[in-house]
Amino acid sequence: MKIWAHRGCSYRYPENTLSAFREALNYEITGIELDIQLSRDGQIVVMHDETVDRTTDHSGWLKDYTLAELKAMHIRGDDNEHVPTIREVLELIHDACVSRGILLNIELKNSEVRYDGMEQMILDLVREYGMEPYIIYSSFNPESVAMLKKMRPDLHVGALAEYASRCLEIAEAAGADALHPFIKRIDIPDLKTRTDKPVRAWNVTHFEPFYPDGGDIEVQDTAALEAAGITDIFTNAPELYVPRHG
Repeated sequence: MKIWAHRGCSYRYPENTLSAFREALNYEITGIELDIQLSRDGQIVVMHDETVDRTTDHSGWLKDYTLAELKAMHIRGDDNEHVPTIREVLELIHDACVSRGILLNIELKNSEVRYDGMEQMILDLVREYGMEPYIIYSSFNPESVAMLKKMRPDLHVGALAEYASRCLEIAEAAGADALHPFIKRIDIPDLKTRTDKPVRAWNVTHFEPFYPDGGDIEVQDTAALEAAGITDIFTNAPELYVPRHG
């Protein structure tokens, strides 16, 4: 089973922050998953929610704030952390990607707010850092998935949806390279015979709390998941599945 740090080590550090990503690099993970959106002045920032209410000390739509305004916010649970740009993350993980083959799953958060041009912007930035071989893109927006594959057929793009069947449907229509379903919605009994694409499953807050909320983590039976056709999992607590690096 391949293990990904979901928004970094987000059970013990604030999600989608440099500290969560830095900690994730201390483990023998396959990769890191994060989410990107655009600030009001067109900068690519890393945050999951379309609003800043849950993870910062401010409120409102992320798209309505400039980068400087986002940087002035404090992250809930750690006043020393701030909203990172994707450029800062690429600089942080670049060497680990090159030396260890660590991958980065960039989820484009463009379903509720359609950030026009974000696809080309992130492709250009990844190219600037020479990190194309280490990047997987994904989105809940089928239009964005299809657009990425049309722009660059060689990109590795995952189809995100709640049900595995919907992921497969999107992948077949858009030419996506992987399925990214909810871990409890594997509704294709013969999934292994239906596709040879990677199946990377994600969980929800109820079963995997985010820092600083705390609570029990639902530890997965990886053998059972593999038997069901899941090849990878995104987890807030990769430290429960893999040893420390080195």
